[in-house]
Amino acid sequence: MKKVIIILLFLMFVSFVWADSPEMILVEGGTFSMGSNEYTNEQPVHDVTVGSFYMSKYEVTFDEYDEFCEATAKGKPPDSGFGRGIRPVIDASWYDAVEYCNWLSEKEGLTPCYSGSGENISCNFNANGYRLPTEAEWEYAARGGNNHDGYEYSGSNTAGDVGWYYSNSGSETHPVGGKSPNSLGLYDMSGNVWEWCWDWYGGDYYSSTSLVDPEGPDSGSYRVLRGGSWDGNTGYLRCDGRNWIYPTGTCYCYGFRVVVSSF
Repeated sequence: MKKVIIILLFLMFVSFVWADSPEMILVEGGTFSMGSNEYTNEQPVHDVTVGSFYMSKYEVTFDEYDEFCEATAKGKPPDSGFGRGIRPVIDASWYDAVEYCNWLSEKEGLTPCYSGSGENISCNFNANGYRLPTEAEWEYAARGGNNHDGYEYSGSNTAGDVGWYYSNSGSETHPVGGKSPNSLGLYDMSGNVWEWCWDWYGGDYYSSTSLVDPEGPDSGSYRVLRGGSWDGNTGYLRCDGRNWIYPTGTCYCYGFRVVVSSF
């Protein structure tokens, strides 16, 4: 009986510790055709191979981000009157997202990926902590990874099936997971909020050369955003669509999700 009680207490402890952890989806590695011929900055289409990783099932929510703010005495970002809770966090800069990733890693006893400050932030991709996806990882996951289905948007050829955008959002964000997921079980990869990626943006970065686990340019002025948002048209929701802004930039349509290289 004593042994049973100890086991039950241990399980309760584990459940408590991990209760607030983001739900992660395994994205098995593989090779895919990255980019498109739609716009110049998506050309040329080129083969990219990425290793396996885990990606959060949902965009980081206000509930999750507000906990980080409370724990670190960081000011909470505004919600633009949309509401908080399980809506995706907005008005978070790239730097805010990186800081959140390191905090979450430390909270869960994992090795933080990021070090340095300002333009000299570096990422240890071999660490087991949380981080932002690379642009290649993001597009690979949006396309369904090895379950690649060839859809224009992440999980469908009909934007409204999988995403919130200008014509159906009612001019606001929506609670995460409100639309259909893609074939990997990832929600809101198209629409709701733009999602920060690790990479510096380079307009001429794409090349015809096959790449393995690309991490983007070594430097730049802007960081990449992917996926489109509630206030954009369907063109931005495409799996291969790209956006970029200063890493200090904040907006009522910028958010993020997290990945880990391994557990």
